[in-house]
Amino acid sequence: MSDNIKKSIFIILKLLIGIFLIISLNRIFLPKYITENKDGRITQEYYPQAKYSDVIFVGPSTVFSAVSPVVLWEHNGISSYVRGNASQTMWISYYMVEDALKCRKPELVCLDTTFIKYDDDFVEEPSTRKSLDGMRMSSSKIKCAMASMGEDEKLADYIVPLFRYHSRWKEFSWDDIRYAYYNNPVTFNGYLKDDEVEAADKDELVYAKGDDVKISPKNEEYLRKLLALCREKGVQVMLFKVPSFSDNWSLEYDRQIEEIAGDYGVKYTNFDAYNDAVGLDYSVDSPDGGSHLNTTGAVKFSEYLGDMIKEDYNVSDRSGDVKYQKNWEKTVSRY
Repeated sequence: MSDNIKKSIFIILKLLIGIFLIISLNRIFLPKYITENKDGRITQEYYPQAKYSDVIFVGPSTVFSAVSPVVLWEHNGISSYVRGNASQTMWISYYMVEDALKCRKPELVCLDTTFIKYDDDFVEEPSTRKSLDGMRMSSSKIKCAMASMGEDEKLADYIVPLFRYHSRWKEFSWDDIRYAYYNNPVTFNGYLKDDEVEAADKDELVYAKGDDVKISPKNEEYLRKLLALCREKGVQVMLFKVPSFSDNWSLEYDRQIEEIAGDYGVKYTNFDAYNDAVGLDYSVDSPDGGSHLNTTGAVKFSEYLGDMIKEDYNVSDRSGDVKYQKNWEKTVSRY
């Protein structure tokens, strides 16, 4: 073997070792989201389930606390995944859908519009990190980071998280090594149980007033992009607002969303109007006074939602499919 060939092999080996070290250090320094902040695992855990996800739900924490894929599976034979995260903006939801379409084409995309009320300059880095840390590297991740990060953030920190998290060595524990390549799921197909109970402090739902309420340009842009993308790919879309007992919504948002949805032939439902039909009792079905649903509330809502989906959309019933049954066995058992 010539010296030139030996030198080339040595250089290649050094490059491979360097790449392996960077990947390993990225995994070690990333927050693990195993015992706390478990919503940081939702994005990452989607990929093994992508081929079984006929329906995907996107939106903020209201959706990962209210929609239980296990209930949808057991009640309706619907196989689904929640790609929701804390404070997930409309632009992050769009890129979650774009990324999902690169894995497989779902039959239905369901978007919770609860977070559309925030302005274009909304930035919450910890939540954005939890959304993007687990997203596989692709143009969708890069574009999502660019659309979401604040002025003082750097794109390189999202591409190579080690740059952002290198100072975590001060709080290092054995779990950072142990869970660097941890693959067992923490969520239930993106759903997180919450058994806390905090009753609402009012007896009647009252919306915020204001005829001047306007969906911001960036929110409208990404809502339209999501609807256009799904129409282009032949994917059904359901727009909805998760039921709540919160007073930070305006019926003017409903009117504007319905107008945009109508341009694409899509139905929008504000489930606040269905609280009684769903059977929600905000003295027991919320962990925080009505802004989110807890486990009992999620069961009620998911059963009602599953029935509506089966009635209004062309979604497969996989309850008799052996492959799907085997895939769901472990998740149902853990649940």
